[in-house]
Amino acid sequence: MDPITHGVIGLAISAFNGEPVSLMNPVSIGCAIGAMAPDIDVVVRLFKDDFHYLKHHRGLSHSIPSLLVLAGIITLGVGRVFADTNYLSIFIWTFLGAFSHTFFDILNSYGAKLLAPFTHKKLKASLLMLYDPVITILCLMLIFKRSISNTFLISVSVTFIIYIAFRYGMRKRAERIAYKHYNNGYKLIKVNVLPALMAFHKWDFVVDTNSHNIVGQVNIINKKIIVREKFKKPKDEIVELFNNTNVGKYFNDFSPTLHIDYSEEMGNLVLKIIDLRYYLKDNFMHHATVVFDEQRNIIESFFQPYDINKYIPVAEDI
Repeated sequence: MDPITHGVIGLAISAFNGEPVSLMNPVSIGCAIGAMAPDIDVVVRLFKDDFHYLKHHRGLSHSIPSLLVLAGIITLGVGRVFADTNYLSIFIWTFLGAFSHTFFDILNSYGAKLLAPFTHKKLKASLLMLYDPVITILCLMLIFKRSISNTFLISVSVTFIIYIAFRYGMRKRAERIAYKHYNNGYKLIKVNVLPALMAFHKWDFVVDTNSHNIVGQVNIINKKIIVREKFKKPKDEIVELFNNTNVGKYFNDFSPTLHIDYSEEMGNLVLKIIDLRYYLKDNFMHHATVVFDEQRNIIESFFQPYDINKYIPVAEDI
C-alpha cells in the first residue's frame, strides 16, 4: 500500500479513541503519522540504489522495536504542538497507527519483517490487493462519521474481520482451481497464490512442479485460467551455481518464487533470473543476471529492479 492509504487507515483507527477524527485532535495526528512512519526506509533511495532499498524495504523499520521508537519520536513531536497533551495516550494510539502499517503490509503478498531483528523472515498472508476499495470504504466511514458509538465501531470491526475471512476463502478457492487444473498433467510441489495487483476477482499463481514453473492468473468466478509463462526448470548444478553468488543469496531472500534461465554466449555461461510474483505490462517486474566464464568464475552480476533494462552491479567476492 502507498503511504497515503496507510495514513487514511491511521486516521480511521484513531476513531476507536471514541472522539471524531480531526486534524485538531492530537490522537488523530499521531495515529496518521505513525501509520505512514514505517516507510521511512524510503530514505535509503536518497543515498543508495534500488538494490539496497529493496534489500531493506519492509525490514527493520517495520519491526516491533522500530515501531515503538517511531511512536515515541512522533509522540514527542505531537506533544510540542498541542497543549495539555496526554503523552501516554498519544503514544499508545501512535503505536497502533504504526503497527497498522506493518499489519496491512503483512496482509498483502510482499509481507514485512515484523519480528526483526529476532528473525529476518517476512510474514505475509497474500490476501489484499495493492489497493483495496473495501478497506478504503470502511476507513472513510470511520473518518467522516461525526457521532461514533460503540455499536458502530463494533460493526465496522466485524465487517473487516468478515472481509478478511472472505478474501482468505477467495485465495483458497483460487488454489483449488489451479491445483485441480494442473494436478493430472504434472507432479505438483507447491501452488503459490497471490492477489492480482488490481483485479478483485482474479488471483495470480505460480505452480511449482517437478519439471516446470507455470505462471498465470485465475478468475475465481468463471474458473478461467490464463497462462502467462511456462518455464522449464534448470539443472540442479545451475541452481547451485546461482545460489552460491551474492546476487543469488539476495534474490532467494527477496523472492520466494523465482526462475533461472541459462544460455551459453561466446563461451560464457549467462544466468537470467526472474522474480515470478509480479507481472506488469507484459513482463515480470524484477530480474537479475549473472555471467560466468568457462571456469565458472563470475565475470559480472546485476540486479534489475522494476525494469529489465536497468542494471545495478552487485559486488561478488567469491
